[in-house]
Amino acid sequence: MEVKGYKAFNVDKTNRYGKPFKEGETYRAHGEISFGNDGNGFHMCTSLSDVFRYFEYPLGEACVAEVIGRGKCLEFNDEYYGYYEMYAVEEITITHFMERKEIIARMLKDHDFNNRKFLMTLKLTEHEKKQYLKLYRKNIPMLEWLLFYQFGCTDLYSSSFEERENQIRMVLENGQNSNQGS
Repeated sequence: MEVKGYKAFNVDKTNRYGKPFKEGETYRAHGEISFGNDGNGFHMCTSLSDVFRYFEYPLGEACVAEVIGRGKCLEFNDEYYGYYEMYAVEEITITHFMERKEIIARMLKDHDFNNRKFLMTLKLTEHEKKQYLKLYRKNIPMLEWLLFYQFGCTDLYSSSFEERENQIRMVLENGQNSNQGS
């Protein structure tokens, strides 16, 4: 079996156990393939947005590679916060390490469902927030999601309709949460 997708790494291109990975190289796991921190095999996701569910990044430090998984393959579907899909594969080839701007550009072209997952998990820079505001300017449900997860409007969903409209207007006009000040 062959699966194309994405794998997260530490900034220095090591996995969570400190093993370094290089672009263009293929790596193979030996033994029974399984999931989890004590599992065996290489974990990867077929959707770029799903990668961020399983690997936490400080602001600006996302390191993701496009990969191809081969050999024995297990699929895990996580429906706790929506639908996430992850695989554990026997063999993985690192085809391309993506730059952050490339990750953002791809996500800006992705559909709303994947962007909801993405906006929950990776903290955007101010410039990236402005790109998303421009994209979702007329999509109120996605704009509210962006405000809640990226602009700190945590009271948005408990606000009255008028208060919610005011928060949205302030963020669109000023690029910040009205409760944060200047």
